[in-house]
Amino acid sequence: MAAAAKHRDALLAASVRLFRQKGYAGTGLSEILQESGAPKGSLYHYFPGGKVEIGVEAVQLAGKAVTRTLKDLAAKTDGPGALVSHYLDLLAGWMAASDYRDGCPITTTLLETVPEHEAIREAGAAAFAAWAGVLEESAVAAGIPQDRAARLAHFTISALEGALVQCRVSGDAAPLRLVAEELSALYAAAETR
Repeated sequence: MAAAAKHRDALLAASVRLFRQKGYAGTGLSEILQESGAPKGSLYHYFPGGKVEIGVEAVQLAGKAVTRTLKDLAAKTDGPGALVSHYLDLLAGWMAASDYRDGCPITTTLLETVPEHEAIREAGAAAFAAWAGVLEESAVAAGIPQDRAARLAHFTISALEGALVQCRVSGDAAPLRLVAEELSALYAAAETR
């Protein structure tokens, strides 16, 4: 990997980690530099728009990672209920491994930047739409009507994001497990109609 890409990628990866743990407002540029190991001048060289540009790209990077994970799970699972259940199990494990210090880097960033930073809002909206698209596609393939599949997909994202917040507050994966059970039941009921 070229030095340029290495520093740029390291800055983004550090930003995603820090935003996930401390939020956007709680993360300083000096922390991003320190965490990434990148030289000081590289931050504005690769991100001339400063922290807002880093925020946009961090949200895009995290969003694409989740989309890839959902697509991989969709290919390996039988229907939307199983897809959601497996994904929420992954999230529960990830939350426990972080001792409930991590959250969703997209949501924490959006909560602190919208509506002031339209570019970050747009990046978050695109990420959520991509996730919903994967879930909707899985639901339609299982025989759920398109309109119902779309509504369930968006509801799923809302429920899982809320459960992630509750996990951090409670220090327990129970909210994710509850959401997984209820969403699986909703998808199963929609498949039988």
